[in-house]
Amino acid sequence: MIDIKIVWHKIPDTDATLWAIIFSDFLNKRGIYKATPFIQWELNKETEYLLESLNITKPEIQTNFPAWTKVWLVDHNEEFQTLDNIEELEIEWVVDHHKVNFNTNSPLNIRMEKLCSTCSILYKMYKENNIELSKEIATMILAWILSDSLLFKSATTTKEDIEIAEDLKEITWIHNFEDFAMPMFNAKSDLWDMPAKEIVKYDYKEFEVNWIKAWIGTLETTNPWYSLWRKDEILKAMQEIKEESKLDFILLSVVDIIWEKNTSFVLDWKDTEIVEKVFNTKVENNLADLKRRLSRKKQIVPELTAYFS
Repeated sequence: MIDIKIVWHKIPDTDATLWAIIFSDFLNKRGIYKATPFIQWELNKETEYLLESLNITKPEIQTNFPAWTKVWLVDHNEEFQTLDNIEELEIEWVVDHHKVNFNTNSPLNIRMEKLCSTCSILYKMYKENNIELSKEIATMILAWILSDSLLFKSATTTKEDIEIAEDLKEITWIHNFEDFAMPMFNAKSDLWDMPAKEIVKYDYKEFEVNWIKAWIGTLETTNPWYSLWRKDEILKAMQEIKEESKLDFILLSVVDIIWEKNTSFVLDWKDTEIVEKVFNTKVENNLADLKRRLSRKKQIVPELTAYFS
């Protein structure tokens, strides 16, 4: 059997974390591979909640492997998000739903689909290969579709994501999606004991356009007031991160899941000028109302990329 390491990105969100666990199950059931999931960072509270409720063991943390280890990358394809020694490893597959920004020294297999959740892609792979979905695996897939789509409120949600979620009702016996998803969202929102710097790093994407290095953080929550109450701490943490990472721009969006509203922290006058021009809004007291921009991937990063270009 072929030994495969399944790895997702460095700041693991709910979709990416369960994806690797589910993907390992998929490969092992095919009987060709011996697949093991790994994480590169501590889990967020939403993921911890779900793994605990489903009695699933947390994968081991690993940031590098011996040279020529065969790895499959899921939910990412950018070098800064992956393993520290990725150039020494043999990348077999990339399965993702983000834009492609990846160079390799040899050919590889890639599956990309424009779906909200990579778990939707994996559901299709189970079906295509006639592999039976257990109730546990189906529940994980459903949980991550609901998490990634914010209960289908995100602009990245597709008709196919919704259809897959509906199909999973029969296997999971979960018929009320809101009742199932809200405890996950509440767990994700429990940040009372988290240092401000970790809040800024909770879920971020870094990208570069025309030598402009930008960092966009997102905090999806059912309790936005907690973050706003800690504004001074968070702004200080953003300043430290901007200096340490030599960033030209930094933004942290607090996304209210219940009221579908984006309130973003803006650090300084330079970032203020950019935010006001790009999003046609006013920044007051380091806060910007970005209205119903719930998706970083579809509603924030493309507009900033176009501006920097």
